[in-house]
Amino acid sequence: MKKLYYYLRYRYLLYHWRRRERKRRRSNIRVGNVNAFFAALEEAGINYLVLRWFDELPKNLAEEKTYQGDIDMLAESSQLELLCKTLARFPGRIKVDLYSNSIRLGTDCKRIAYYPPLLGSELLASTMFYQGRFRCPQPRLHLYSLLYHCVYQKGLLCGLPSGTALPNHESYAHDLPAELQRLAQEAGEDLPQPLNLLNIHHWLQKKDWSMPYDLMGRWPKRNAWHEELLTYETKKLLDELQGLRQLLVFLLREDAKLCGADKQIVEKLGEKFHILETVQLDGEKQSRVMRQTRGGDWTKHKHSIIVPPVSAVICHDPNPSPISENLELAAAHTFVDNANVFYKHEIRKNLEKQFPQAINFMHGSDNDPESMAYIKAIYPENWQTKIAQWKQILQPSLQP
Repeated sequence: MKKLYYYLRYRYLLYHWRRRERKRRRSNIRVGNVNAFFAALEEAGINYLVLRWFDELPKNLAEEKTYQGDIDMLAESSQLELLCKTLARFPGRIKVDLYSNSIRLGTDCKRIAYYPPLLGSELLASTMFYQGRFRCPQPRLHLYSLLYHCVYQKGLLCGLPSGTALPNHESYAHDLPAELQRLAQEAGEDLPQPLNLLNIHHWLQKKDWSMPYDLMGRWPKRNAWHEELLTYETKKLLDELQGLRQLLVFLLREDAKLCGADKQIVEKLGEKFHILETVQLDGEKQSRVMRQTRGGDWTKHKHSIIVPPVSAVICHDPNPSPISENLELAAAHTFVDNANVFYKHEIRKNLEKQFPQAINFMHGSDNDPESMAYIKAIYPENWQTKIAQWKQILQPSLQP
């Protein structure tokens, strides 16, 4: 009878998760007997980890009765059904905030992966056991992920000073500075000083563990810090463009190349824009671009398979169009200020009929600062040289 009960509960929970996913809502998850639950995840071969505040989790059934917190977990997206099946055997009252390295089954944050897929996958690939009870990140990635959590997911709510003119928020529930210092010592890292959100942001950028610029404005849980950081990064990127405007960067995905659509895409882009350069992306460039750009989320829709970019096409639009020419798309893409950006939608639509086996053909920047962020990801060492070259090429068209 127990097996039947667990199976029926599993089917109910999975139905519930899928239903909430369709409504773009997070799944409600609760668990009991957490030590046995973690042991069952291990036995089932499920790739997961607890993200933070490990010492606060209940150590036994007696502590579970009075535990008032929740458990922040990250899991492998392709194993969520198996995780749900395991969870069904451990009903209880403790809330679990479950995220994955994708956006499946309500493990997202309003259709955005909690950590960018490459960062989430990196966390899941480098785990260790905490007191023999459950998996957690190794010290270096624990530090990086907690700093990411503070700067980009919490902002002022984490209690750290902003490093800008913004007033400090009320105190945090945890002794964050002490925990960060402990982790830094354990990981052999030096924290930025003074320890504030802006300095941590710069520090994470150097570690290639920052939030992509084109995700900053789209992150759904916001406070005044998020607007401050977006404004700061936007100004910096526009300054780095040195007066160039209406640059568009298109990233062609592996699907496009495998089905033979990549040449057609470049031809179509050339009919509309002035192509400045086409770049093939090797493994190192692919990884960097996927870490520093949103790319949708670099996975196939509702899947956990990452579809990497294989080439980049840098374009200049000599004839930008007012956004009012396409009000329907403009309403859904608030960061677009040139209606010609939507030309990529037209290309995708035409290719879908010709190449139905492909899903993600291309991704493109929505505005100038996004283009600059993409350019810096593609050319990390010589982006200044590229900007100077393109300015020289475009000089006649830039004259008033």
